[in-house]
Formats: sequence, structure tokens, C-alpha cells
Amino acid sequence: KSAQFPLHTWLPDAMEGPTAVSALIHAATMVAAGVFLLARVYTVFNADVKLVITITGTFTAFMAATIALTQNDLKKILAF
Repeated sequence: KSAQFPLHTWLPDAMEGPTAVSALIHAATMVAAGVFLLARVYTVFNADVKLVITITGTFTAFMAATIALTQNDLKKILAF
């Protein structure tokens, strides 16, 4: 998804509220847009910026997985 640490708090609430169809469209669009944007501009970044992106992404993935393990609501689990 597009919610990287430290700006990650909006995504679970946004994914929990809407209907399943709009949540699916939102999730699919955001994932595709984020991956496409990063792939297009990745070659412009120098090595230090690439390292920061990698560390931020890795930390976000581990943090989201840890938070998802503690959730009871299925929509929140899928949001993380």
C-alpha cells in the first residue's frame, strides 16, 4: 500500500470504513500507483536516497506485520 512509516496511520481507518468493493478499488489503485511511481523515478535517486527508501520500506513492512498480528477485525488485518 502507499502508507509508509511515519505517515501510515490513515490507511487502516480508510480501508475499514468503506464497502468491500470501494476498498478493493482503493487498495488496487494505490498499490499500482505507488509501485509504478517508484519504478519510474528509482533511477534518478542516488545511493543514499535508495538506502533510505529501502530502510523505510523494510521497517514499514515489519511494523505493519507486527500490528496486523494484534488485530481482531478482519478489515483491519487486511488493511495492514
